[in-house]
Amino acid sequence: MSLALGGLATALLLGAGPSGAVRVDDWESRQAGPLDLGGAWRTYPFYERPAFKQPPAIVVDDGRHALRLTTDNESARLGRALKVDLRRTPRLVWEWKPLVLPEGGDVRDRRRNDQAARVMVVFEGMKGIAYVWDTTAPVGAETQPDLFEIFQRVLIVVRSGPAGVGRWHRQTRDVAEDYRRVFGDEPRPTNFVGLEAHSNDTRSRSAALFGAVYFEPR
Repeated sequence: MSLALGGLATALLLGAGPSGAVRVDDWESRQAGPLDLGGAWRTYPFYERPAFKQPPAIVVDDGRHALRLTTDNESARLGRALKVDLRRTPRLVWEWKPLVLPEGGDVRDRRRNDQAARVMVVFEGMKGIAYVWDTTAPVGAETQPDLFEIFQRVLIVVRSGPAGVGRWHRQTRDVAEDYRRVFGDEPRPTNFVGLEAHSNDTRSRSAALFGAVYFEPR
């Protein structure tokens, strides 16, 4: 295999974004082991300093570097500041592999609002959209649990249930279109992107891997 073809094969295997994409993750530049939370990646809300029972870590799975989030009756939220102009790169693409779904998790019930995996996009103006893999709620379900708080957040179920657990999946969403639909106006630039796992409401466990994450043009 030529060097050019070898490089292309490696890029495809690792989920590298196309030309013009804005990359969110940086797993490929990191060694396997606990993720350094003192640099680009940090936990949020920023006033909390969680003591993870199993710290977030970089792992190598199926030939790709990935972030592993594991929770035990707790929440894990990691993110990085990132400004993205959705007029240029409106589509969000990400790879994820759920390993353990929280028992009875349901985005429609605030008492059971746990998911193995969420991808959170935060915009200027204190608004956010989270794309989730739910345990129970059907694909297409949407909730606004923070409707009366300063931060207005919409959770959208894009995958649900045990089908596909333990396998890698690639998702694509037009974030600009979702923003227009759920908030009723033109999207503002992003200022933060987060990756999450939750099991504190259901007092259970969850685990998931996150691979490549990037914004791309249409």
